[in-house]
Parts: sequence; structure tokens; C-alpha cells
Amino acid sequence: MPEALAVTMWDFSWLLRRFGDEAEYADVDRVLDELAERGYDVVRIDAFPHWIAADQDGVVHDEIVSLPQSWGFMWGNHREVTVRPRPALLEFLQGLRARGIKAGLSSWFTPDSRGLSAQIASPDELGRVWTETLRVVREAGLLDTVAYVDLCNEWPAWLPGVVRAVMGEHVDNLFAETDPFTAEQLAGFDDYRRALDAVRAEVPGIPLTLSYYLRGVEPPLSTDVMRFATDSFDFGEPHLWLTAACPQFVTATEWTGNFEHSHDDLVRHAELVRKLWPARRAEFLGELATLMDAWRDWGRERGLPLWTTEGWASVGWSPDVVPGWTGWDYVRDVAEAAVGMAIERGWQGICTSNFSQPHHVGMWADARWHREQTDRIRGK
Repeated sequence: MPEALAVTMWDFSWLLRRFGDEAEYADVDRVLDELAERGYDVVRIDAFPHWIAADQDGVVHDEIVSLPQSWGFMWGNHREVTVRPRPALLEFLQGLRARGIKAGLSSWFTPDSRGLSAQIASPDELGRVWTETLRVVREAGLLDTVAYVDLCNEWPAWLPGVVRAVMGEHVDNLFAETDPFTAEQLAGFDDYRRALDAVRAEVPGIPLTLSYYLRGVEPPLSTDVMRFATDSFDFGEPHLWLTAACPQFVTATEWTGNFEHSHDDLVRHAELVRKLWPARRAEFLGELATLMDAWRDWGRERGLPLWTTEGWASVGWSPDVVPGWTGWDYVRDVAEAAVGMAIERGWQGICTSNFSQPHHVGMWADARWHREQTDRIRGK
């Protein structure tokens, strides 16, 4: 894969935001036309393998009731919605094929009324739900639309059953844990390479990975996921933001990551970004460059090409928290700089932002800006 690809993340929103007041993806043809117009090569989506595959009792559920996201979360639907994931996925992939775009398949293991994600607590189960899902895609003749498969977004945090199986029943939320993984825990998570191997046996030739978030701003937590074994990976997929492991930026702008249930902390962060960004831009971008250097070196050491499909500015952002300022100019400015850094360092898959989606209207509306960035990524 010598040429860089322009990628954007539509996560689970591509399916869940088709209803009521949150229906930006309801017109599939329109949003896919917009995706093509903006020049993206790959769109990363939740394939919902825990919904498409049979459950542990061998039952395939045609309809799924997806539970609401917390009100402050910027992705997904904030109401309970009922979806039919199998035909929706195949329709979406057919639309991508018609436009010469590919899908990166991942999963956030979105919660539902049956608790299907909690059933996945072993390498065999993780491998099974993905192989069954990919068989559905293959039987529809659409396997050639799949650019790669990421078996779990930000491994292993979005699979609570796996986290509890490895770390103990007392661990409900890995994002809240502040201790580095023990050697025993690392070995437990590394055992899930068997899931990658099982999927590879089913769909040889499709690149596989587990994507990463950084567990903390500074070592040892910021480098903790670098300790995972990667011998079954085809590429590395770190998610890198100024708020991830750039401590001067995080301290100066008082980033806490607390925005799902209250935007109070996000308001303070956005106010400080607006105040400090113009004067300290070079300093903060220098931190991001240092972070990317570390991951470039990790990739070289592991012999892995790198993709980043979520990243660059602040992890969470709302255009409504600071009166008179959406902040999208800041998000775009960081993105433009980071895209250049990724190109220079040889990334193979490069996102423009984790807000490059139809429901982030202020970011999505400027088609020319997206085309400028995707052209840069593809060397045009």
C-alpha cells in the first residue's frame, strides 16, 4: 500500500442517525455522493458484528434496538432506535462500490437491548462474530469493498466483556483505569491475536488490526498500548490528538475528557483554546509532532505501516459551547498541520479529523476544504 489513502470515520452514526431529529444519514445516496465529492478513499464504519452474527445461542436477530448515547456524546443517536443492520450494511457497501470508495470495518460494540456486546468475552467469540459478519459480506459479493478490518475500536476499551475477563469483574470502564497493564493482563489481551488469526483464515488478503487509544497523557499510560504484541497485525492504527499525549496543551487548556454527561469542562477547555491557540500554536503543534515521531518509530520497530483514522485536535468538540465561536477553524487548522506531518512521516491511511462527518455540519459543509486535504493526502 505505497500510496497514502484519505480516510474518514462515520463510526456507528452512519446507521443510527437516520431517525427523528438526528437523521443526517437517512438519505444514503446523498451522503455517499457527498463523501465522494470530498475525495475520500475509505470511510471507517461500525459493521456491528455483534448484531449481524448469531448470538451465543445461534439466533440471528433481524432487528436490533440500539440504546441511546449519553446526551453530551457527539456520535450516535441520543434516542432508542430500531435498526436492521444486515441489509443496511450491504446497501451501504453497494453504494460505496458504485462510487469507487472502500470501507474500513471496525466496531464500537454499540449497546443494545439484548446486551449482545457483553457476550463477547473470549478470543473465540470475537473471531466468530467477525467471521460470520464477513461471510455475509462475501456471500453478497461485496468483500472487495472492504479496505481492512479493525476487530475492536480502541482495543480493548470498547469491549467491556473482554476487559472484565482479563482484568476482573470489578473493572467496568477501562477509560477510568489509571494503572498500566500488568504482565498478566498484557498476556491476556495478547491472547486475542487468535481472533485476528481466525478472521485472516476466513478472509485472507484483507489487512487486519486492532486500533488504539492512548490511556493517558504522559508515560507510562501514554505508551502502555505500545506494549501489546503485534505479530498478527498488518498495520498499526493509533488515534492521536493534541488531547491524547501532548501534556503542555492538556494542562494549558484544562482538558479533562469529561463531556458525555456534562459540557461544563468542555466549555472551559474551548474558552482556553480560543484564547491560547493563536499565541501558542507552534508550541502545541510541536508536541503533536513529537507524539507522531514516537509512533512512527514504533511502527518502524514493529515493521508495521501506520494509519490514523481518528485524531488531531480535541477528542470531543461542540460548536455550541462558546457563544459566537464554533471552533471549527481551530479543528481545521490542527488538521491541516497534522495531515502534513502524517504525509511527511509516511502514514498510509490519514484522516482529516474525527469530525469529518455529515452530522458535524460545520465541519462537513466545506466541501472544498475536504477536497484540498484529501488531494494533499493522495499526492495530487
